[in-house]
Amino acid sequence: MTISLTDVTKISKLACIHLNDDEKIRMQTQLAGIFSWIDQLTEIDISHVNLHDLPKAQMQERDDIVTVKDQSKEVTQNAPQVAHNMYAVPKVVE
Repeated sequence: MTISLTDVTKISKLACIHLNDDEKIRMQTQLAGIFSWIDQLTEIDISHVNLHDLPKAQMQERDDIVTVKDQSKEVTQNAPQVAHNMYAVPKVVE
């Protein structure tokens, strides 16, 4: 897959990243390399792989027990203002 400088410009605008011309060229080269790796993955023959034969991972369950004591005092000890055992912040939206 080829990546043009126009594509890089569109991607940088979508990502809200400002790139100068040198950075766009470098990014074009890097993205082209990434997409060439992806193209190589599509060339791998996986027709012999049967996904149904793979063992399913089992989630280990544990009891839902609180193991940590209330640490609100330790957490808020350096806060400039505390209210209801939480950081107090000024209202910014009216």
